[in-house]
Amino acid sequence: MPKESLREKLEGNELDLSLSNLDTVPVKELALLPKATHLDLSCNQLTVLPDAFCTLTHLIKLDLSKNSLTELPQDFGQLENLQQLDLLGNSLRTLPRSFCMLRKLRWLDLKDNPLEEGLKKNAGDCLDESQCRKCATRILMYMTDLDEQLEKQSQLKKQRKEKEEAKKKQKEERERQQKRQEKKAEKERRRREHEARRAQEILAQNGDTSDEEFNAAREKIKTNGGVKRKKVTVGWSCAMLVFFLVAVLFSALLVAIDFHCNAHSNDENCKLHWRPVRSQAITIAETAKSRIVNFYHSHIESFLFK
Repeated sequence: MPKESLREKLEGNELDLSLSNLDTVPVKELALLPKATHLDLSCNQLTVLPDAFCTLTHLIKLDLSKNSLTELPQDFGQLENLQQLDLLGNSLRTLPRSFCMLRKLRWLDLKDNPLEEGLKKNAGDCLDESQCRKCATRILMYMTDLDEQLEKQSQLKKQRKEKEEAKKKQKEERERQQKRQEKKAEKERRRREHEARRAQEILAQNGDTSDEEFNAAREKIKTNGGVKRKKVTVGWSCAMLVFFLVAVLFSALLVAIDFHCNAHSNDENCKLHWRPVRSQAITIAETAKSRIVNFYHSHIESFLFK
């Protein structure tokens, strides 16, 4: 429907499109007329409303009576400014969950619809203005409670799903753990078989296959790791021996220097370097000796011979 023809039907803030044989709603054209806050679409051939209809948030009063609507869009609650809604004479059984978001709704007519029992009971007869106002209040309360119940059910369903997924993950982890253990056991079995084959090969090369030597050869293979550990211990012993030898050589060097300086008392290097160091070392040694002797007499001797 052209925008010009819609503008011709606009009187103030009221746009009357009733009895126009419409089977679809011209949403795009209506969106260009934000002044049309009161929209009359009654007595047409509408069976559904497009999802885009929910973008007409400027609507305050909406008449959809005497059409063939079987349902309303899921986002119908986005019409947040809607105050009066006429749905008389359609084929509605339910209302969308978002209907509870119509907080400003003050007037509602649901007569002559095959409503489900809960809606029908709360809608009432809507025979006059007062009953239509009560209908709006009761339906909003009913849809709010219904939305809360559905949300709780959704949360419970989500929790059950999460528990099931957690159990599934635990089961999968147990299965993986079992497979790892089986794989480890299989690896150990193959290792033992390999050791047995090696032991048989060694005995076959020696020309003797007695049980005693077979077991001895097998034990020798098993303790191969222990031999490696002994090699590591021997390595540390060698390192300690080298350190000891270095210490002995260093001590011998000091003795040689001292002997040299005593024999050559006029040596300038001895005067400048060795003798001051030697004097300090002797002083430190005597001080340490004196403290050790004092500690012995004051503590250890009295403890041992008291």
